[in-house]
Amino acid sequence: MREITLAYVTNMWSHFQATICRELSAKMGADRFKMVLCEPVYDERRQLGWDTSSPTEQWVLGPPGGRVQMAELREWTMGADVAVIGSAPPDFATRRAASGRLTLIMSERLWKRPWRWTRLLRPRTALGVYRFRRMANRSNVHYLAIGAGAPSDVRQIRAFDDRIWTWPYFAEAPANQPEPRLGPGVRILWVGRMIPWKRVDLLLEAVAMIRDEPGFEGLDLFGTGDQQEPWKRLAQHLGLGDKCGFHGPQHPSVVRRLMREADIYVLASDRNEGWGVVANEAMSEGCVLVANREAGAARVLIKDGITGFLFDDGNSSQLADILRMLVRRPELRERVRAEAFENLVRLWHPRVGAERLIALCQGLLGLVPVPDFAQGPCSRAIPGDVAPGIVEPRWSTRGPRR
Repeated sequence: MREITLAYVTNMWSHFQATICRELSAKMGADRFKMVLCEPVYDERRQLGWDTSSPTEQWVLGPPGGRVQMAELREWTMGADVAVIGSAPPDFATRRAASGRLTLIMSERLWKRPWRWTRLLRPRTALGVYRFRRMANRSNVHYLAIGAGAPSDVRQIRAFDDRIWTWPYFAEAPANQPEPRLGPGVRILWVGRMIPWKRVDLLLEAVAMIRDEPGFEGLDLFGTGDQQEPWKRLAQHLGLGDKCGFHGPQHPSVVRRLMREADIYVLASDRNEGWGVVANEAMSEGCVLVANREAGAARVLIKDGITGFLFDDGNSSQLADILRMLVRRPELRERVRAEAFENLVRLWHPRVGAERLIALCQGLLGLVPVPDFAQGPCSRAIPGDVAPGIVEPRWSTRGPRR
């Protein structure tokens, strides 16, 4: 079989995209695979403890120091047999799509706010949607949908047709299942940027409802952001006292250790959370994951009551009920932890993602039959129906560009 070359284009180095790229390089070789970085790590991520040094791996190109280096990134992207393009300058996707070569557009959901057709009354939005569809509806262009909402979002603007595939962010998984945690105390963990849509207010309200539950030791929050002080005041108002601790941001390796020491991780974010890689990380380190069903990773990684638990957006009482049940039932925590780890290793490990992405690309290039994965990375994503009230613009009836 002919060997292929692949460019994985993204904005900046991140530990959760490096995991899959490291596996792709190991399987393809650094001469046939490149992770193409378009910009350096920005300050907000630095404040959260991300590594800001330039990567030195042979399979990494960029970030560019000027126009000449940026031109080299474009050249490698255009010349590869396959280009997987995430956050990048718009011309990377448009030029690649127009070339007729296999292109996989990779993104979280398009509409962080609920879609309404009236947005198309804004000329800038209408033009952006038109240009996106013009690029997406070529037969050589496919979509890697990150998170539960992404397939439906592109369907709402009639983009990509049936060329939509499930894709996640990946996290490193330990070689062995985490040890059982049957100690007397239960601690809850949250890590991230302290910004409004992370909805830590819901978590604080829920914790206040279970603060006196026997066996509940407390909640630890790690991070920084403009909501830190308001959330501290809310915790004080709710009378959480020594049941809630606010701490500064930590390096990703420290975060993994904190997860190994905690019992429950809550992903409280709303639909603005396109994925939420802390979900993978927490599950792989032995935390029971409780997630807002609107967060991108939630309905992809969690089978409710089996590999984790889902609560409705805005419903702090429902979240409190789940947390109370988990505090009271250590055997349930252990069962869910084991199921979650098994599911991650079997379906959502970066090794599995790399193998499947290579197989999918080979199939789409006609070198082998297109694989038919039932679930997990590179399975066909089934978009939901167009949301009620959506009125499609006339140009949505146009067929795909060839």
